[in-house]
Amino acid sequence: MFKSAILLSAFCAQIAFALYAVEIKNTSGSKAFTFKASDNYRYCICVRNTQTGSIEGKNGGNIKIFTSSDCTGSFQTVGSNQKVSNTQWVNSFSYGEPGIPSGGPGGYCPNYYVSTG
Repeated sequence: MFKSAILLSAFCAQIAFALYAVEIKNTSGSKAFTFKASDNYRYCICVRNTQTGSIEGKNGGNIKIFTSSDCTGSFQTVGSNQKVSNTQWVNSFSYGEPGIPSGGPGGYCPNYYVSTG
């Protein structure tokens, strides 16, 4: 009984602190950057100034990729744990908790391989 309670508690803690992640890589695959979001949040990330040869969900939740730099307009959906290549056309993507609006990017659009601040 005690073991069951501990296992249930650990399982609930995992659910409560679910982490969504998306990894981008440049065309050659030599540079990568991983974006992470906690549960109950959804981010819009501008990658207009970052070369995106591939975008891969690492439990990314519901991932949408856009040609716009602010996650508006038409989009393509990427599976939570899928990889899409030849994504140089992508200027922004949103990921995280499905069914809620994205926060960001608010004009922030750095080259993520060079600067994260």
